[in-house]
Amino acid sequence: MQMLKAENIIKSFGSHRVLNSVSLEINKGEVVAIIGPSGAGKSSLLRCFNGLEEIDSGIILIENETFAYREPNMKDTVKHSAKRAIQKKIGMVFQHFNLFPHRTVLENIIEAPMTVNKMAKKEAIQMAELLLEKVGLADKRDSYPSKISGGQKQRVAIARALGMDPDIMLFDEPTSALDPELTEEVLKTIIDLAREKMTMLVVTHEMRFAADIADRIIFMDNGIILADDTPDKILSNPNHSRIKSFFEKTGQ
Repeated sequence: MQMLKAENIIKSFGSHRVLNSVSLEINKGEVVAIIGPSGAGKSSLLRCFNGLEEIDSGIILIENETFAYREPNMKDTVKHSAKRAIQKKIGMVFQHFNLFPHRTVLENIIEAPMTVNKMAKKEAIQMAELLLEKVGLADKRDSYPSKISGGQKQRVAIARALGMDPDIMLFDEPTSALDPELTEEVLKTIIDLAREKMTMLVVTHEMRFAADIADRIIFMDNGIILADDTPDKILSNPNHSRIKSFFEKTGQ
């Protein structure tokens, strides 16, 4: 089953085009890693996929439902109510956690299910406790974000996203704000999700992680997809000079 499809996505900020006719497809249970230099358009693409940014033109389908559709110089034709309904299928984990500092770990997780999905508090708490066990943080239930490590904050952020029961998870550089030791615990959580066949799109600079977890790797540069292939072909035998240059400069 096709979970996400994008065709000819164009996105600009002022005169700077960050996405230039980007097209891709992701199937159910597939893990796709997006790599490339800073400013390549990787994060902008994810933000278009969850509605944080509006596309200038193109079409985005989530589980065969139109999430965004826009002709050049026209308004998006998808109604706000339809977009909001589809948005619930998409979980997003950001680089800098974005936890509510004045709420406990548990409260951070139950907030959206109760507010958006109208889940009863008792049910939300039971769900949150299971998710905290899943990410190895059951003992941090009543802690505040300021009292836990960066790696623990990111695992709470993952649990919070999972609390909305998404069909697709988007990760935007989930370990770039962490030191190597804390990075490993977050990557393990994402690997566990991959083993459960969660559909995931992961922007990352961790090449070894991308090689281990991804079914496909997409290489982006200057808002364009230069390659979309298996990890072995992208990382071990790149056929594009820009990709070879990137790996040489980054020591990969």
